[in-house]
Amino acid sequence: MWQKNTANCYQNNVAWLYMNKFVALLLSMAAALSGCTSPVNTQQSNRHIYIVHGYDASPSEHWFAWLKSEMEKTEARVSIIDLPTPDDPQPQAWQRALETQVTSLDSNTYFVAHSLGSITLLRFLEKHPGNAPIGGYILVSGFNERLPTLPQLDRFIKPDIDYGKLVQRASSRVVISAPDDSVVRYRFSQALAKFLDARFITVEQGNHFLASDGFTEFPLVLAELQKAIAASGR
Repeated sequence: MWQKNTANCYQNNVAWLYMNKFVALLLSMAAALSGCTSPVNTQQSNRHIYIVHGYDASPSEHWFAWLKSEMEKTEARVSIIDLPTPDDPQPQAWQRALETQVTSLDSNTYFVAHSLGSITLLRFLEKHPGNAPIGGYILVSGFNERLPTLPQLDRFIKPDIDYGKLVQRASSRVVISAPDDSVVRYRFSQALAKFLDARFITVEQGNHFLASDGFTEFPLVLAELQKAIAASGR
């Protein structure tokens, strides 16, 4: 299942996203002209999406608030996990934050995690296996190896994490990375995707996908999230 996609994948996903928006607009216009109102999609409104930020970040930074706003337009419930002391993160405190703020773990639950948020999420899912898989997770610049430039994050690394359990835990698994990432080495994200049997998507120029890298919006993540939801058929 693991594979490498080029920038063409990014373009295709963005095209797919805007095509869906165009179709939705046409349907809305048709309903308005006919004097009807479109019913709320109850399946979509039952979905809960959690966004997990990374080191030295916050719910209001980078592309997190934008993604929340875009998904809320689909009637989905979206929560950005508020992780304590992001400039001096502690694994136990971040796990407690997830345990407190994540209120659903079922087939209608989806996660998007960035950087340090990725291994934090994986450790949380490993600890809470559940009886049924969640809808899926998208890991942006994810890693489970020591970062030479950030030794203070070594305490988050868990080499013996149960990848088999994490594969079974989610129906849809995606890892996104850029070869020019100056924080998390590209091969670290690549290795994580292999261990998770996840689809691996390469963005040729993205660095670490921060606002300072030009990422205050992230259409690729939005498209991948909507594709995972559509593929679930629920």
